[in-house]
Amino acid sequence: MITCEINYASKNKKGEWVCGDSIKIKRNEEKCVVSVSDGLGSGVKANILSTLTATMATTMVFNDVPIKEVFTSIISTLPTCKVRKISYSTLATCLIDYKKKRCTIFEYEFPLIFYFRDGELLNLKKIVKKVENKKLTVSEIDIKIGDSIFLMTDGISQAGMGTDMYPFGFGEENIIFELKNLLKNKVEHENIVKHMIRLAEKLDRYSKGDDALIAGLKIREKRVLTIMVGPPEDESKDRIVVEKLLNSRGKKVICGGTTGQIVERITGKNIDVDVRTISKNSPPIGYMEGVDLVTEGIITLTQVFRYYENQIEELGIGAKKLIEMLEDADVINFLVGRAINPAHQNPLFTHDISLKFRLINDISKILEKRGKIINLEYF
Repeated sequence: MITCEINYASKNKKGEWVCGDSIKIKRNEEKCVVSVSDGLGSGVKANILSTLTATMATTMVFNDVPIKEVFTSIISTLPTCKVRKISYSTLATCLIDYKKKRCTIFEYEFPLIFYFRDGELLNLKKIVKKVENKKLTVSEIDIKIGDSIFLMTDGISQAGMGTDMYPFGFGEENIIFELKNLLKNKVEHENIVKHMIRLAEKLDRYSKGDDALIAGLKIREKRVLTIMVGPPEDESKDRIVVEKLLNSRGKKVICGGTTGQIVERITGKNIDVDVRTISKNSPPIGYMEGVDLVTEGIITLTQVFRYYENQIEELGIGAKKLIEMLEDADVINFLVGRAINPAHQNPLFTHDISLKFRLINDISKILEKRGKIINLEYF
């Protein structure tokens, strides 16, 4: 299965607290929708209008609303500048359907969209449609692993405008040259978007500049992580859950000592504990054939949660490795056992099961906000 990795960066116009350009993303395991909108002017007013535009477009396209209805709603909602006779925000919406392996891009007065394949810029065929007497263009293309799409507002192309080096701005040709060079050298998209924003900031140092936002989309193989946490409430389901873990695609994690014992019993394989990883912060990690990581349960999950909440910086080896795997994954499946851990029958640990559920729920919410797709199953 394929997925779309999304990275973006932005800068504010000098003297403004917020960026007038906005991006909204919505995704599941079948598709993703990304909308970038450039608000007219800068600052709070531009931000409100661009946010409204991007949010409406992303939500409606994601929910399969016909594109004519989408833009009719947007155009009728947004005001038009009475002096310049132009819309208060422009828009580009990119729909990537993983099942159909197809990308559809809708543009409404949007400045810059670049589609690269094998390091070369593709010339997208654009079909013009009229909606409420406004021109809307639609492009469709079959996607391939490795394809890159860049959506950017005119704060990038107009960067440096009025300077001796770029009197008319950095320009489209220079942007294409820069992107080609970065892709050729296999620079990660996260670093590409940051580089382009830093470049725009540098070019605007001696001019007023403008808001700028760039989104980089990369088509690649989907990365899946499955984590088994805690024993099932019904012991007869132990084998079902273990087989579900071991038969899952991608990387696999066992979280919890009792959980590890269940997997050992069902599979007949042993967990090798790495005593070298014992520290004052956490118990050691372990290794098992067919499993990528074995960790302790509550202490490790607590450290992961506190790390994401910026409460701690020093982590045990297990928490560090689990966080690396969470960051790398696109889809994270939690197989959560409802049984009270026998190892925690001490009255001091009666809170264990509810704490485990809260930790997993809180970590899941944090990861969803970071663009991960989370699946929770309880047994």
